[in-house]
Amino acid sequence: MGNYQRQAAQALDVPVFLSSLLQAPMIHRGLKPAQRVGILCADEPSITPEILRANGVGQEIPIAVLGLGDQPQFSNILHSRGAFDYDALEMEVVQGAQRLQADHDDLGAILLECSDMLPFAHAVQRAVGLPVFDFITMIRWIYHAVAQRPYEGII
Repeated sequence: MGNYQRQAAQALDVPVFLSSLLQAPMIHRGLKPAQRVGILCADEPSITPEILRANGVGQEIPIAVLGLGDQPQFSNILHSRGAFDYDALEMEVVQGAQRLQADHDDLGAILLECSDMLPFAHAVQRAVGLPVFDFITMIRWIYHAVAQRPYEGII
């Protein structure tokens, strides 16, 4: 969906957020300058310079990308090949995050780019000990901006 971010934002009269990749610049700004954003995705070749630029991820943002499309369980989802084993799928996603971390000792956070990875965000965070962002973190952030509640507390 990130390929269509600019066109959708231009065409609609409401703010549009189509890809979790939109969070990468904000994530980067919160990290130490030498740290990179790890992007765990379904199809690594689809994370092109063009889609990154379309979602605000320029060359000044250090990233590391790892795709899980070649993993047995994840490829079943990616290619709509019948059923999958939930526990084995969770293990593939966690191991992918661990591989990303092992390959890049400067990793400061992980962004789960694929919506099929959302159920495993907690397990990923538990395994790598880093902040983990996904489509749901973006949705919650946007929701709180468009559905403000009265302030309660002490000033």
